[in-house]
Formats: sequence, C-alpha cells, structure tokens
Amino acid sequence: MARVHSAKSVVRIVIDVAMAAVYVALMATALVQEAPHEYLGIVLFALVVAHVVLNRRWFAALARGRYDALRAVQLVAVVGLLACIVAQVASSLVLSKHAFGFLPALPGASWARRVHMLCSYWGFVFAFAHAGLQLRAALVRLGAGRSMGATAKWACRAASVAVACFGAWSFAALGMPAYLTGQVQFAFADFSAPLALTFAQYASIGVLVAGVFYYAARFLRGHGNASNGHEGGR
Repeated sequence: MARVHSAKSVVRIVIDVAMAAVYVALMATALVQEAPHEYLGIVLFALVVAHVVLNRRWFAALARGRYDALRAVQLVAVVGLLACIVAQVASSLVLSKHAFGFLPALPGASWARRVHMLCSYWGFVFAFAHAGLQLRAALVRLGAGRSMGATAKWACRAASVAVACFGAWSFAALGMPAYLTGQVQFAFADFSAPLALTFAQYASIGVLVAGVFYYAARFLRGHGNASNGHEGGR
C-alpha cells in the first residue's frame, strides 16, 4: 500500500513539473513560434486534466470544513487558474491556425485575442501561485531537506533568491504589469532575443511568484490559519 501511495506521489510530482515546464514554454513561444505554441497548449490542457483527475478528492472536499485565509487563497488560485485555462481553450478555437486549423472560421477574433492574452498571463501567475501554496506539502511528501546539510540548504536558498531577483527584473523587462492589467492590446516580441533567454526569464518569474506565495502561506500558517488537511490532499 505504501508503494502505491509513493507511486501516486511520484506521478503527481512528474505531472506538476511537466505542467510548469510546458506553461513556461507556452509563454516563451507565444509570439515567435506559432505552431509549437498551439500544440504545447494542447499538451498543457491534457496535463491539467490529468492533474485534476489525480487530485479529485481535493475538489470533492471543497464544500467541507472551515475556510480560513490560507484555504481561501488556495481556492482563489485554483479557481482562477481553471477559469483562465477554460478561457484560453475557448479563445484558441477561434484563433488557431495550426492545431485546430481544420475547424471552420469562427467569428470574434478581436475579443478572442484580448481574452487569450489576458488569461495567458493571469493563468501563468495563478499556476505558479498555486505551486507556491502547495510547495510545502510537496516537500513533505518527498522528504526534502531531511538528508541535506546546513550548507546545502543555504546554497539552495541563495540560488532561489538569485533566481527570484532575476525574475523580478524579468517581470519588469517583459512588461508583465501591462499585460496583467490589460493595457496591451497587441503583444510585441523581441525576435533578436534567444528563445532560451526568454524561457529562462519566464521560468524565473515563475520561481518568483511561487516563492512569494510559499512565504505568504507560511505567514498565514504562523498566524493560526490551519489548512484543515486540505493542503496535503491535492
């Protein structure tokens, strides 16, 4: 039984890591790799469906138990992410030129482009906020940190801070605030920038967002907001 539980935990972690990597790749290829971007979107949707199925007990328990601040924030992150995913799928059916190019032309390209762009950026933020909120539970399941020495722990923390600082710079450099507030109607890309650099920038922003919400969760726990066991059930 323990082996089955362990296997499920490994599958969950593999899917979560894959989702994070694909979401970063989606953001990095959005403006410069049209066809790969569309097919990556299909992969992300499949991973999200698998994630929801594997964590269906968490969703089934939404109506039970007490809602404190931490659990409410977790719910907002999940609902926000799922809403953005649904909106992205709907808008992609209108905008697609490759993956769904076989479909008849659908009206509403103007609104679909705005919705797709806004939900792409907010979905990215919600995804890594959710990851940060659930990071403690994942680390506990993995037993991370138990066999690490003090030097290794501090090295990991220093590396995380360095990546987060790069993420803060990337957040501004890529114009994330303007995209998140809907100020940009048409996205612009620097085609001279290496794709690997763009990938690294979005990955670092993901680390930054996850880190912020990881410590926000720690703050809420420290102020008496227990998660009533729902955190570990996802």
